[in-house]
Amino acid sequence: MTIRTSDFPQADRLIQVGMVATAVSKGKHTDEEIEDFIGLGSLGRQGRYYRLAAEILGLIINESNHAILTDVGREFATLSNPSSQMEFLGRCLIETRVFHEGLKYINKYSPNDKKLKLWFRNFYPGAETTANRRFSTFLNYINEAKLVEKVKGEHKLGKYSGGTLKINSYKHLHGSAMHKNIKPRLPSVVENITYNVSALKRERANKIHWELVAAKSQHLHSLGFQPYENEQIDLYVNNDKEVILYEMKSLNQESSNFIAQTRKAVSQLYEYRYIFNLPHANLCIVTNGSILDKNNWYLEYLTQDRSIAYEWTRDFVNFNTDDKSKVILGAFF
Repeated sequence: MTIRTSDFPQADRLIQVGMVATAVSKGKHTDEEIEDFIGLGSLGRQGRYYRLAAEILGLIINESNHAILTDVGREFATLSNPSSQMEFLGRCLIETRVFHEGLKYINKYSPNDKKLKLWFRNFYPGAETTANRRFSTFLNYINEAKLVEKVKGEHKLGKYSGGTLKINSYKHLHGSAMHKNIKPRLPSVVENITYNVSALKRERANKIHWELVAAKSQHLHSLGFQPYENEQIDLYVNNDKEVILYEMKSLNQESSNFIAQTRKAVSQLYEYRYIFNLPHANLCIVTNGSILDKNNWYLEYLTQDRSIAYEWTRDFVNFNTDDKSKVILGAFF
């Protein structure tokens, strides 16, 4: 999709963009009401800029000057700790088209000020004078969220580098030689899966879930694979022979919700494999904790009966699995 000037936020302060979601959660829906809530005074003009920025970050949608919270916005509105709020907004930035591309460039090239500004000017689809103003906002946001740090004059991604490595796509599901002529079984359904999209977006706003996707993206990239995602599938990769679909599930501290979470994952993986017409795709569930001894039977069920691999990580860097899962994962482990 083409990058448009409307994809670039004009509001200067990231934390006040988050306050838009808080304002809407408290019944403030118009630009004027939002502006008054976040402490600005421009007869609604700044309120509009901040409302548009909140739309870009996925916190709200707007209908005729009536802002409505998205699932992501509702998740943000439950946060009261400033540090947690900024962490959340940082993750939202990485998921936007503009900041994803910018942070990907920084992660790859560690540019100095001049090179980063030159990249931004070339990336921005409007006038150079406007690009300079939008660049200032871009820098404000990534610095406010502490996504970037400056080391010896070079900008470097401070955290979540894995979040910049994945690409949102559908076409690469069938991009390998084995699948290049296969089309989704139900293309209209792929575009209009509405019954569970809200639940998926709510889950993806979860910090652990997001970190699992970012960490697994980094891990797959280190193995030489390009990780992809789309609105349905958390993560997938392919080579000339195989494709593998990943579903990430967050566990509580005691892992007591392991079976409930993996049951959801099993259902989702089979559904995606059917919808995208990938009957031979490998499947894998990834969690943030190892399986409890009392649930070992479920691991056997996954690997032996369902042919679904299981991986887990505790540090969001190293991934562990069992021997049967290694067979299913093949080159992707």
